[in-house]
Amino acid sequence: MSIKGLISDLDGTLAQTQALHFKAWENTAKRFGVNIDLNDNIDLNKYWGFRDIDFLQGFVKEKNISLDQHLIKYILSIKNEEYKKLVLTLKPDKCTISLINIINKYKLKFAIVTSSMKNDALAVLNWLNIKYDTLITGDDVKNVKPDPEPVILAIKRLNLSSNEIIAVGDSIFDAISYKKSGISKIYLLNIDYEDAIKISSLCELSDFLSKEMIS
Repeated sequence: MSIKGLISDLDGTLAQTQALHFKAWENTAKRFGVNIDLNDNIDLNKYWGFRDIDFLQGFVKEKNISLDQHLIKYILSIKNEEYKKLVLTLKPDKCTISLINIINKYKLKFAIVTSSMKNDALAVLNWLNIKYDTLITGDDVKNVKPDPEPVILAIKRLNLSSNEIIAVGDSIFDAISYKKSGISKIYLLNIDYEDAIKISSLCELSDFLSKEMIS
């Protein structure tokens, strides 16, 4: 297989942001008099990987809270504001840096596909100085992962075929989306899944890529 491109998830893959998203939701809820206990975040975990608007609508429906569209828009803006402040606490991950260096060294095309909204994604990518060829966020598509729509769009923008791309993520949703898009070489961080290769870190993926590119 000739590797010409790589598609990666963002949250939990290139950057460890889950706790930041949860904290941003907690801070936002407090501003509206709603308490979310992060020590028992099962309510939040079940919505991990959702777009913010789907997350919010699902959560308030479960709590029997009624919101109009104007209030929903305002709450989402507050959450983004809280999240951008928390992003400033993120530190560059050595394995992410290693992977980006390999991508640059071999001039691979690089796409990031995330269910996060564009403002949230850009806050992380700009702060960590992660460069890419194309970014697909929850704003860009009707259906997010595990639907293949965002990955298919990324493949199209990279102007590559699916068999020229490898993909990495941290959830089964990522793997399902990649597979349905025709990508066969799929890597998952610390997850066993029959259609993917389990890796312990992006450093492991960097080592594989380096060997593959010089073979």
